[in-house]
Amino acid sequence: MREDACARLCLLTRAAWSEDLPRPMTRPAVRGMIASGALSALVLREVPGVGAPVLDRAARLLSRAHGVYALMQVYEARGYSMLLPEDAGWPRALGVLGGQMPLFLFARGNPALLDRPRIAVAGSRDIAHGTRGLAREVGRRLAREGIALVCGGARGVDAAVQEALLASRGALILVPAVPVEQLLAQRALRRALDEGRLLILCETLPDDPFSSERALARNHTIYALGDAALVLASRVGVGGSWRGAADCLRGGFAPVYVADDGGADTAGNRALLAHGARRFALTPETRLGDLTTGGDQLTML
Repeated sequence: MREDACARLCLLTRAAWSEDLPRPMTRPAVRGMIASGALSALVLREVPGVGAPVLDRAARLLSRAHGVYALMQVYEARGYSMLLPEDAGWPRALGVLGGQMPLFLFARGNPALLDRPRIAVAGSRDIAHGTRGLAREVGRRLAREGIALVCGGARGVDAAVQEALLASRGALILVPAVPVEQLLAQRALRRALDEGRLLILCETLPDDPFSSERALARNHTIYALGDAALVLASRVGVGGSWRGAADCLRGGFAPVYVADDGGADTAGNRALLAHGARRFALTPETRLGDLTTGGDQLTML
């Protein structure tokens, strides 16, 4: 299995990189090579349908296997486990992504959090005071009900709900788009990791820098990991929150609930209702656990 993991890092990432190498391959390309038998661990084979240029490119990328193995050992020493879809510890919820599912994950923290009820929360980075207050209350309620929050850790909605959740000693599954050590400089996240209240899942190298491509790609993973998704703010037709929610609704990754206070922050949420999202309103009687079972009683206001 370690050879399979090494091969995927060679083909899909810039681990142990040198500038004379071709660019990494795409997930569909690598998935196709595995399915056809052209790639088995670190071995390449000629098979019908996979041309010589593809095999030559893959061979050049695999040539740095020794350096990638060494990097894998560094990550293991830092507390990461590398998971493949074939592994028993792979998050089975990601199966709903089909061909869009990651081909590996780096996991750090408490994997038992995947056994809890989980709600993915998303929203815009630039938000009004009222939206921030709603996000914080959602974070407190998730902690109180013992539901794990799944989010990407961005500023705005993510940061507000995450901060309140951790302050209330809740559990977090984080799928970041920035280097993990940058996040763990935050005292609350480091404490949650030490106390078993945090699981970090990276579908790229944990040290990879931020990129908009990385941020958008991991949205599918965030939504799929939730038993339900809650969008607190989005803009119509633009931004990762809108695109992630629209893709989730289109792909059926999870039921999507949207807040709507009638303001500018939730204009995209109102549009998502036409795509199949369900209206969400937080009242003193609301149980967030009902989202995970598809409770229509959450369409209250």
